[in-house]
Amino acid sequence: MSEITFSDVMFEPQYSEVRSRKLVDLSSSLGKTHMRVPLISANMKDISGVKMIAEMARCGGLGILHRFMTINENVDAFYEALDGVRAACPSFSEDGAVWHTGVSVGVKEEEKERFVKLLEVGAKLFCIDVAHGHSVLVKEMIKYMKSYKSKRPKDIYIIAGNIATSQAAIDLSFWGADAFKCGIGPGEICITRKMTGVGVPQLHALMEIKKANVGRPIISDGGIKYSGDVAKALKYANAVMIGSLFSGTAETPGNVYKNVEGQFYKTYGGSSSGENKVKNGNQNSFVEGVIKTVPFKGHVKYIVREIEDSLRSSFSYSGSFNLKEFQTRSVLKEISSGAKIESKI
Repeated sequence: MSEITFSDVMFEPQYSEVRSRKLVDLSSSLGKTHMRVPLISANMKDISGVKMIAEMARCGGLGILHRFMTINENVDAFYEALDGVRAACPSFSEDGAVWHTGVSVGVKEEEKERFVKLLEVGAKLFCIDVAHGHSVLVKEMIKYMKSYKSKRPKDIYIIAGNIATSQAAIDLSFWGADAFKCGIGPGEICITRKMTGVGVPQLHALMEIKKANVGRPIISDGGIKYSGDVAKALKYANAVMIGSLFSGTAETPGNVYKNVEGQFYKTYGGSSSGENKVKNGNQNSFVEGVIKTVPFKGHVKYIVREIEDSLRSSFSYSGSFNLKEFQTRSVLKEISSGAKIESKI
């Protein structure tokens, strides 16, 4: 296939012996983090606060705290999120609760202190969160995290990104990353491609990273408009990170407002939007993101449930009982512009 993305393809139905979509197993894992549903809430300031972390665990997915706060606030947020996961999922062991309370770090010098503080209070699942993951700064941060000597048992898992090429996957694997976040500029509020001319169509990027065959889980990050896009991403990915679809839900940070038409809404912006740069104490310089208002959507569990049901149907159309079978059995076909209209995508 050519360099395509989600709207350029559809799954071709296959012979199926799946008698009921209830029999489909959607589970996936990132190291010791086991997800019943392969969905991760994006580690963005307007998506993943403490409430979202607990609710994603309850729904069978994973939440990763954003890093746009002071280090002390981040430590407090980790404790609060961990307590929320314990309360939401009482069947989890203590170790299981920790592995479902993800945290984020950047690559600047002060982010090393953030990593150390979070490690010392028990965090284990870390996401190195930068726009361009195939860089010397990420290489150095992974090396620092992997070699840091701690009084605690150093049992950590590092998700690194974002990347979009097979060479990046090979290099990050060699540097010590345990999983990759794939996506350069596909998100709804990201304008990196428009402003810089840099990016790779998301589905093509996933295909290329999968072909690198380095044996690391892939997380597809960005470009999801419909539930069907999640299934297309899972053809190559182990999990899908969701931002836009979860925006405006009750569990996202921020207040609910009412506009002049009497409609309720929340705000949603990327970390590189001018507004969020200023809020985070940075200058309002060149930006690669925007901020927007989104309708208030209620609880995120209903969106997760809809995606889950859609995935079960997608798997059954290809005769797949689990993710491994789905990645092998499902067949993507490129479609024409007329087919896109017919498919309503």
